[in-house]
Amino acid sequence: MGEETNKHVVLPVLSERSSSCTLSVEGLIGRLQHVVRKARAQNPDLADYHLHDVNLRIEGGELRAVLDFRK
Repeated sequence: MGEETNKHVVLPVLSERSSSCTLSVEGLIGRLQHVVRKARAQNPDLADYHLHDVNLRIEGGELRAVLDFRK
């Protein structure tokens, strides 16, 4: 098989324990930018990948970002 062209990284964006229950669109975008930087720092192999899509899901009282990176 060829080289993997898609990678998914799942990271928390916001949890129930956070001080604020509401989040503006601007605040959400800022948090997502931070999450993408964190994903790239934790996974140096993503250097050759671009962020293709972001899906959000709520799991166990936590908002998580599912980052889809592609070559």
